[in-house]
Amino acid sequence: MYFFDLDHTILDFERSENETLIEVFKSRGIALNSSQIENYRHINRKWWSMLEKGTASKERVVVERFEEFCNLMDIDFDASELNEEYLTGLSSRAYFLPGAEEFLHQFKSTGRRMAIITNGVYCVQLNKFRIANLQRFFEFSLSSEEAGYAKPDPRIFEIALKRAGIEKDEAIYIGDSLESDFSGAQKAGIDFIWINPEAEPGKGPLMIARDFVELKAVLGSLEA
Repeated sequence: MYFFDLDHTILDFERSENETLIEVFKSRGIALNSSQIENYRHINRKWWSMLEKGTASKERVVVERFEEFCNLMDIDFDASELNEEYLTGLSSRAYFLPGAEEFLHQFKSTGRRMAIITNGVYCVQLNKFRIANLQRFFEFSLSSEEAGYAKPDPRIFEIALKRAGIEKDEAIYIGDSLESDFSGAQKAGIDFIWINPEAEPGKGPLMIARDFVELKAVLGSLEA
């Protein structure tokens, strides 16, 4: 069975993030530029890394990223309100990465079983799953909030394996993050494929795909 990460792997998170951030701050009279959005991304990555390391809860991450960003911008907005509006906006957008939808159609048509394992906020991921009609391809989507553990904790993978009714040697996990996806799959004893347009051989796991054409080739070689 094939498990996938969702954001940055199947869905274009950056596009949804850009549109939502611009919308949230525009409603408050602020036109964010690309440099400011990149500053937010840097802060956001730092906080999510803290979640992955177990040093911050998801509830803390989603609010304090906005507190830090507002402090950097020297603006005084309620971080909880910003987060609520941001999550609502993010929930209404789901865009496939180039080649993802076509790959999933082809892969599903051959009878492969697939599911999602994600650290993303449950309500957001659930809505995006519906908007993108991902039930066409995936048997289920397991979030860290449902599991009670966030990647790279191997227990979220173990719960997914149990839900799928398979053993770890029957699974492959596909994701973009070395810190959460690769590390978590390793700890759980699951084979991993790193899908990332900037991936370089020798700087990550053994199996690498820079796009869905390469992913299809890698999977084909494994099944040969």
